[in-house]
Amino acid sequence: MAKEGLYSIGKVSKICDVSPRTLRYYEEVGLLQPDRINERSGYRYYSAESMYQVQVIRYLSDEGFSLEEIGQILHEEDLVKLREIFAGKIASTRRTIDYYHRREESLKAWYELFVEGEWVLRHGGLSPAARYIPRERYLCYRCRYDGTEKSAAYIEANYKTFSKLGGRAMVDVGGAVYVRFDSFQARMEGQPTQMAFLEHMQPGSRQREETILLGGFTAVTGYHLGALEQVRETYAALLEWAARHGFTLRGDVFERRVIDSYSTSLQEHFVTELLLPVEEDVSGFLGELMEEAAEGAGGKLREFDAT
Repeated sequence: MAKEGLYSIGKVSKICDVSPRTLRYYEEVGLLQPDRINERSGYRYYSAESMYQVQVIRYLSDEGFSLEEIGQILHEEDLVKLREIFAGKIASTRRTIDYYHRREESLKAWYELFVEGEWVLRHGGLSPAARYIPRERYLCYRCRYDGTEKSAAYIEANYKTFSKLGGRAMVDVGGAVYVRFDSFQARMEGQPTQMAFLEHMQPGSRQREETILLGGFTAVTGYHLGALEQVRETYAALLEWAARHGFTLRGDVFERRVIDSYSTSLQEHFVTELLLPVEEDVSGFLGELMEEAAEGAGGKLREFDAT
């Protein structure tokens, strides 16, 4: 302790558990000035009142206030305005909590894909079955597919950019990406067809533009293992299973990316679920798909020409 009841910057640093560099930065931005500066040595000295101010700054910082906001609080004498500042911080904290809740749900959905993918790889793929696909809201991006995997990769890169437009965040969507082809026959033969990228919107998301309600149908499903260049054989096996069990397919297909290049660089670990909707649900599907998409986009459904 120096004369006049002042403390050196080193002493203040130890008492308040704040680095000397931080104290100098507080001085630089006008948040806390030393009570005395030695003209010859440049040493900074602080009073007990200033040390108390340091603790107030630290407390407000721990509550999430920026240094600019802290400066405003320290110099504000109007209690009404102070209350408004804290109300604003409560609101922004709620938005942050909501964001991290959605991030948690998005991460959980991704985690579940790893669990599913590991199970499928362990059991050798395909596992044909018929199951109900529940009706849920999806982000939708329609485009033209020219029949090649190179085209599909190019389109997907554009989709990922599109998915972050309009104020959307990656935490607004979660789980597997669905790629829908209007014709599974064209998909198998590498022929051009309409396609759409769909991704499940998280329950907490307020985004409605460019989204559709999709589902409410039964599909014949099975898993393809490895790169999609060899998906034709899996399609053939699944079609044979569907015919053998008396299912008439309506013609379109969804490829659900369980494990893909976003999760691993090893193509032998890729897992894709094929979903072939059955004909009993065909009435009005395509019209409903486009109607929902146009309604969700406010009449501004985005299209991308891959040709």
